[in-house]
Order: sequence, then C-alpha cells, then structure tokens
Amino acid sequence: MPVGAQGSAFKLYGKVEATEGTAPTGNWDQFPCFSFGVTASQEMSQDNVLSSGTTRDAGDPLYGLIRVEGSGRVPVDTVHFGRWLKLLLGAPVTTGATNYTHTYKAGASTLPTFSFEKAFADITRFEVAKGVRANTLKVSMAPDGAAAADIGLMGLSEATGASTGAGTPVVTAYTRFHNVNGSITKNAVALAAVTGGEFTITNDMEMVAAIRSDFAMEGIDFGQSSASGTITLRFKDHALRTDATNRTAVALAYALTIDSNTSVTFNFPRAFLASQGNPVEGPRGISQAFRFIAAYDGTATTSVSVVYKNQTASYA
Repeated sequence: MPVGAQGSAFKLYGKVEATEGTAPTGNWDQFPCFSFGVTASQEMSQDNVLSSGTTRDAGDPLYGLIRVEGSGRVPVDTVHFGRWLKLLLGAPVTTGATNYTHTYKAGASTLPTFSFEKAFADITRFEVAKGVRANTLKVSMAPDGAAAADIGLMGLSEATGASTGAGTPVVTAYTRFHNVNGSITKNAVALAAVTGGEFTITNDMEMVAAIRSDFAMEGIDFGQSSASGTITLRFKDHALRTDATNRTAVALAYALTIDSNTSVTFNFPRAFLASQGNPVEGPRGISQAFRFIAAYDGTATTSVSVVYKNQTASYA
C-alpha cells in the first residue's frame, strides 16, 4: 500500500486570473506535466544576539519573506502549450477557422497571471499558487524523443485547503510534438546535420521585497525580454562560422511539425552567432557548436515570435 501522496495521483489545474493574485472561479483546465515544483518557501535564520539570557542558547529564529517560485517541465503539445506561451509572452493574435494560427511576440508591456492548483486527492490536500507569472522558457531539441519544455515560474502567494477550488476540471486531449519532426533553419533554409539545439526565452523578472507584515512579496517586476541559445552540428562547411566571424545578423527558426496545420515555430528574426570552435576529440566526425543571442528586429517588431498552429480556436 502506498505511503502518503503519490505523484501518479497528482493533478495540475490552472486558469488565467481576472485580477492578479485572486484565484478565478469556474472550471479550470487540467495541465499535463512531468513535474511541477512551484511552492511557497520561507527562510529562517539563527538569532545571533549575545548576552540576551542566562545560558549560551540561542533565542527564537528570525523568519524571512515567503517566496512562491519554482519550475515545471511540460510536454510541447498541440493544445496546452499555447497556454504556457500565453503566460510567457501574452495573448496571441489568432487567425483562421477550423485550423488556427496563433502568433505570439515577446516584449509585451502587460502579461497575464495564472492560478495553479496542485491537487493531491489521495491525501485530500490542495495547494493553490496565485499571481503566477512565467519568467523563462527553455526548449531543447534532439535527434529523437518527444519534445519538452522547462518553464520558470514566480508567484505572489499560496493557499492550502482540504477541497479543490478548480470546479470540474476540463480535460482536453492533445498530441505531443516529436523531435524527429524538428528542424532548425537559417534565413529560411534548413541547416544540415544538426545534432542538437536549445534556446531560452526570458522576461528577466524579479520579485519585489517590501516592508509588510504578512511576509509576502509586493509584486513581480519585468526586466528586458531576451533570448539566447545554441546549435550543434557536424562540421561540414564554414557557412555559420563565416556569419559568426563577420558578426552578420541571421534569421533563425526552431520548428516542430506534425503537418501543415499543426506545428510550433520559434522565430528569432535577428540573431547573432558566436563560434565555440571545432575541437577534435577522436577519430570520428567533428562537431561544431554555435551560441546565439537574439536582438530586436524592426521589421518583425520583436526579438522573438512564436507561430503555433493547431485546431484550438482561441487563447484569449
């Protein structure tokens, strides 16, 4: 018989907030995930005041601020991933009918907040993180396996209870994207012999600590929106090395595709490459690695855009 709460029985529910830090009502969505570590923590420190009693023993500890933060690892899929993109980049511009194209852009001045409930139904405990924002998104691509993303999250508060606040959760079927259907392009031309690639998009957020009696954070500030990543490929030619040496801006795109109406493409319309050399480590093929940093592009009016095609009508 299992001892305590089991991960296999865990459910993650979430919904966008109408008011930052206030849990929404109604029926929430059930989110698939591999792990979800957002939780409230509070530091304690030893009281080192001397000569305060009759013994050498320390007094009561000092409590620090409560921080609600952590990361989640989620599948890159055909339905729910659009909600994570909305949390990171804001609501998309959506076009189409039956088959929809959702375009997200980095750099929005306002971003939504979500409430997430971690439901441990096997021990009837429910933990709700409120005022949650997405700070970072990291995606890695490989020659095989299914695609996944790591999302760094920050929140304002956490509440616990013995019953769910997620109503009747909405469970939506989805399909995962697979790396074997991935590609990385430079200036709209697919790069050959790519053995790996990854990128991170960040909002550079910071929790604001203020003097208040409830130990809570005052809010979450936005920093610069930016993106960077790497590409690793077999050493076949000098094309990327030339771009890096000449400091030439290129358009990079990382794509995962199921069919013409179902795909996700991460566009970096103005990216600068830096070569990390071509080390020879044995008798077999030689690899070359490049790091890139994305910059604002005046034509695209962003440093990062994500084009997400599926059959979901809206992420508004």
